Amino acid sequence: MTSGAYIAAMGIISALGTGTDSTYQALKGGKSGLASVDFFQLNRPNFPKVGMVPGTIKNTLPRTHALARIAAGQIMAQCSRVPDAVVLGATTGGMLTCESLLKAKETDPKRFRYHGLGTVAEDLADLMGCTGPAITVSTACSSGNAALTIALEMIRSGQAETVLAGGADALCRMTCFGFQSLQVVDPAGARPFDQKRSGMSVAEGAGLLLLVSQRPENPVAELSGGGLSCDAYHASSPHPEGNGAFDAMAKAMDDAGVTPEQIDYISLHGTGTQANDRAEAMAVNRLFNPDKPAASSVKGATGHSMAAAGAIEAIISAIAVSKGIIPGNTGFSTPDPELNFIPVHRPIQQPVHRVLSNTFGFGGNNAAIVISKTENQTSGTCAREAKRVQKPQMGPMSVLGYACVTGAGTTAESLGAFYKGQSLAGMIADKTLTDLLTLKKVRRMKRFSRLMLALAVLAGKETPPDISPASIIGGTGWGSLSETWDFLSRLFAGNEKSSSPIDFVGSVHNAALGHVAMELGAKGANITTTGGDASFEQALWTAGILGKKDHTHMMVMGGDEHHPDLSFRFDMSVVPEGTAADGGGALVLAPGAVPGNPTLTPRLFMKNDDRLEPKETLADLTRELPDFNDRYGAVMAGIPKALNARGKALADALPNAFSSSIPILDYRRLTGQFATAPAVAAVLAVDAVKNNRLPDPNFPGQCVDLQGRGILLLGLGRHLTAVEVMPG
Repeated sequence: MTSGAYIAAMGIISALGTGTDSTYQALKGGKSGLASVDFFQLNRPNFPKVGMVPGTIKNTLPRTHALARIAAGQIMAQCSRVPDAVVLGATTGGMLTCESLLKAKETDPKRFRYHGLGTVAEDLADLMGCTGPAITVSTACSSGNAALTIALEMIRSGQAETVLAGGADALCRMTCFGFQSLQVVDPAGARPFDQKRSGMSVAEGAGLLLLVSQRPENPVAELSGGGLSCDAYHASSPHPEGNGAFDAMAKAMDDAGVTPEQIDYISLHGTGTQANDRAEAMAVNRLFNPDKPAASSVKGATGHSMAAAGAIEAIISAIAVSKGIIPGNTGFSTPDPELNFIPVHRPIQQPVHRVLSNTFGFGGNNAAIVISKTENQTSGTCAREAKRVQKPQMGPMSVLGYACVTGAGTTAESLGAFYKGQSLAGMIADKTLTDLLTLKKVRRMKRFSRLMLALAVLAGKETPPDISPASIIGGTGWGSLSETWDFLSRLFAGNEKSSSPIDFVGSVHNAALGHVAMELGAKGANITTTGGDASFEQALWTAGILGKKDHTHMMVMGGDEHHPDLSFRFDMSVVPEGTAADGGGALVLAPGAVPGNPTLTPRLFMKNDDRLEPKETLADLTRELPDFNDRYGAVMAGIPKALNARGKALADALPNAFSSSIPILDYRRLTGQFATAPAVAAVLAVDAVKNNRLPDPNFPGQCVDLQGRGILLLGLGRHLTAVEVMPG
């Protein structure tokens, strides 16, 4: 066990109200917030009630962004600290706005600029003045707890002293109709663990927690531990015996240094579906047998707010320990004898010292956290500023295997074109992907999931046979575009009367990594990050943080599909008349340095503020890399087309910043324009370092001798990122 992080301030908005006081009063009174949707039209009569935030949300930004801003505003009113990083769970982003634009056949990319899930975290970072990493986690309904677990490790590792973490999601047609198409929405409202339960209630909301390394004057509570696991079992159904849920809970308690006997209350995931409640009950019975603590699910009152659920329930858990309340299991009336489990019916006022809070999602993604009471706490303030200390450098990760797919083909073909200075841009043929996979595995998958699964298979073939990754961490700018387009197209064509359950399950950003986990039998952390051009760098950063804790082999991936109708709308670097390009890269990594193997080390992740002169922007990079000329034989820079002028100015300023004439290769000129081109670049750089040569950016067909030095991968998009690739 290592130390936890203090919760200095919290912000919440949900169907139960706005703010912690309103939430506490609603919980104390056993109220339900379920109501009929009134802010957009659902063309289906008698659509079940949802967990809708009451009142009018006035904001020019999409609804998810607005909800997140309201929660952040509550924190800013309590605390003036500027976070070093933002880690946010999200699954819908600007989808509600995007749906209306697509329905109106809008094609202007500027109108879609807030569609990306990562834009919510970036907006919060701008609002609060954060210039450090802004990481978005999209692991379906476990996103909020996964984000909190990553934030906790950022603080423990010394990479940050103050982190804003949580989750935010708004209701939209995609989630309302998607879950209904799966026939898992209860017309009577969610009744978790009840014998007559028949589904969930879809919801929205935002929950944010300001985590700090040093004890503030009046900490609300402590985030003591977190546990991540993956079922590696099914795309949408949990393991029938709750194995993944059991692992996540056990890991969270072990991480917090507590035993089952020390847990006073379990905040259950409890969605109200038959399969989920049964699996969770089995896991709880096994872990806490014979004496179970008080337990309940609040989703009968709040609904299931997707990525926000874990964060909202973390705040409710903090309220439980600070106010001494165990929330009631709203909607429950009749015990289910099959579950051997009876939740708390009505709210109880009693001391609570430790809470275990569960979240489980599509793709078998599981995340549990432990919230603990601190001494002399109030619901108070955050007056004392943290004392700044020197941030430690993140440790290296050794590359044990790697693969890529590009328009040039698979790894060997892509590397062949690369060393000749030829373009890799284009779309890899569907047949190339399917030839790597069996028909049974891909028959319900579309392009993005096939691409990522093919990458995993290729990387596995290039990895020593005794190495099996336990964790899968991947980045994607836009996720499953084919499923998203097909789901919405069918929905709109049928006047919102019909939709595809298969496309809905496949549309979530983490669907692809769920398939990878099943293929590899990887039951450790399964994390999908997303944030435009920095999506892969987010994955690498996350791998560096979690790898230091777990000490397991990881597969770190990045990939994106090109879609003829959506890519140019969502990604401003993709233009309709340009070359359509997609692809990805995968690396099998081990924490630390393994002799004889190249290493990857994330060195910098910060906002690229275009108000600053290039020299000022590069100042942090020069401070981080004082031995630049001794360590690196070349730079591979990624300049997104949409930010070409700014990126080129930074690249041109590099030689002066480091007093160096080092070769600089703009790798996007070779890979083409897609969000996770940096994943391909990482694979190319690893191979180049192994072979001690890089294509000469000034003389096509010739190579630069690296002289035994490494390569610095620079991302020059909305964020300035630096990853070093060094020889073994």
